[in-house]
This record gives sequence, structure tokens and C-alpha cells, in this order.
Amino acid sequence: MNIKNLLSGSLVMVALAALMTSCEQKPAEPAETEPKEDVKPELKIAYVLIDTLTSQYEYYKDAADNFQKKQANAEATINEKGRNFSAQVQEFQRKVQSNAITQQQYESEQARLQKLQQDIDGLQARLSNSLQEEYQKEMSALTDTIKNFIASYAKEKGYDFVLCKSSGIDNVLYGAPQYDVTDEVVKALNKRYAKSSEKKEKEEKSEDKKKK
Repeated sequence: MNIKNLLSGSLVMVALAALMTSCEQKPAEPAETEPKEDVKPELKIAYVLIDTLTSQYEYYKDAADNFQKKQANAEATINEKGRNFSAQVQEFQRKVQSNAITQQQYESEQARLQKLQQDIDGLQARLSNSLQEEYQKEMSALTDTIKNFIASYAKEKGYDFVLCKSSGIDNVLYGAPQYDVTDEVVKALNKRYAKSSEKKEKEEKSEDKKKK
């Protein structure tokens, strides 16, 4: 199960500007007023390379590593039970071929092995569903974290739009390099994540001391 990149762009309010008119009056003549000129607002736009962000954002890398470890543990558990089950089946077949069991023992052992197979299949399904739910929850939290940060970042830097650009589905057909703010965003995200991790580690150590 591969971790997929999930991210949506954030929008902020676009500021409108208008050009004021001036008027000039002459003695004994009607006032002459310059016509108003419509001026389009100048938008400030940036974009983020999502592929680069997810490959360099420490939170994303940690989440991916943790998920892969849990997936590996689940697979190891199922594989171990599968090997044990195969050994029991082989032993059962050996006894049958050597006529070492009665008909009643045969039926009883066959029913037990069928039940064991069902239990293993059920465990595999539960572990798979649990991992999938955890993956979706983790990715949702990651997406929210990035979106919330981008909204704050755009407001702080004065961007009207921050777009996302990726190698897959891309809503930016072209972006000039000077509008690429990926590195700045990644550095800020990693700095915030480092502080959060340090705080969490201190809290965990404090809780451990209280328990002792």
C-alpha cells in the first residue's frame, strides 16, 4: 500500500484597487472632470511543487516511515501464522497418508484446520482495514496541516493565490521560477514540525517521570 500525495490549493481574498479622479475648475466656466479609468488589481501569485514538498517535509517522511513499519509488522504477523498453518496441514496430510488417525480424528482435525484458516483470513482483513483507516486519517491530518500553513503563509506574504504543481494531475501548466516558493514553505514547515516534535518529546518524558 503506497502512500499517496494528497493536497489541495488554498485561496485568499483578492484586494481591489480603484484610481481616484481629479477635477479642475476655471473661472466662469463649467468644471471639467477627468473620466474615471478602470484599473485591474495586480494579483500576487505563487506556487508550490507538491512532489518536492512531500519528499522534503519531515512530518510526511516520518508518517510514511511509521506507516510502512506498521504495515511490515502486520505482514510479518500474517506470514508467521500462515507458516504455522501450513506446517499443521502438512502434518495432518502425513498422518492421513500413513493411516495414523481414525475417521473421527480425521473429521475433527479437518474442521479445526478449516476454522484456523478462517481465523487467519479474518485477522488479515481486520489488519488491512485498520491500516487503511489509519492511513486515511494520517493523510487527512497531513493535508490539513499543509493547507492551514499555506493559508497563514499566503496571508503573511501577501499572496492572493498559492497554487500547487505536481508531476501527476497539474493545475499549473507553466510557472516561472521566481514564483516558486516551495523551498521557503518546506523550511518553514520543517521548522514548525521540529518545534512540535521537541515539545511532544518533553511532554512524553514528563509523563514517564510522573508514572515512575
